[in-house]
Amino acid sequence: MIRTRIAAAVFTVLCCAAVATASRPAAQAPAAAQTVIPGEDPAVQRWFLKREAMQIELNNALQAARGLAGPSRHATAVCTRLTVVSRKLQTYQRIPVAALEGPVTAGIEQFHRAGRSCLTGDYAAMRRLIDEGTTERADALHHLDEMLHGEER
Repeated sequence: MIRTRIAAAVFTVLCCAAVATASRPAAQAPAAAQTVIPGEDPAVQRWFLKREAMQIELNNALQAARGLAGPSRHATAVCTRLTVVSRKLQTYQRIPVAALEGPVTAGIEQFHRAGRSCLTGDYAAMRRLIDEGTTERADALHHLDEMLHGEER
C-alpha cells in the first residue's frame, strides 16, 4: 500500500514535470545577429556627435568664403580656415558603418580644393568648387538620411 502511494506520488510528480516542460516554449536557438539600423547604432551616433563641431566650422567657413570679394588678410584667414577644416574632415576617423562613408564625405574634396583655390586668389574657381561640393552634398544627404533610418542600404 505504501509502495503504491509512493509510486503514485512519483508518477504524479513526473507527469506534472512533463506537462510543465511541454507547456514551456522550447529554448530557441541563438537568434541571428539582428540588423541594427545605422542611425540607432550608438557607435554611429557618437561618431556624428564628435564630428559635429567640425561640420559647423565647415558650414561657417563656406559661408564666409562665399562673401569674399578679393584678396585681403581677412580673405587669407577665411581661405585657410576652409582649407584646414575640410582637410580635418577628410582625415577624420572612418565612420563605423562603411556604407555611410560616401554620403558622409560627399563634397568635402571640392571644399578642400575650393580653399586651396581661394588661397591662390582664384575666387571664381573657389565659388565653382563650393557650388559643386554643395550640390554633391545635397544629393548625398537624401541617401544618407534614408541609410541612417534603415530604408536604404
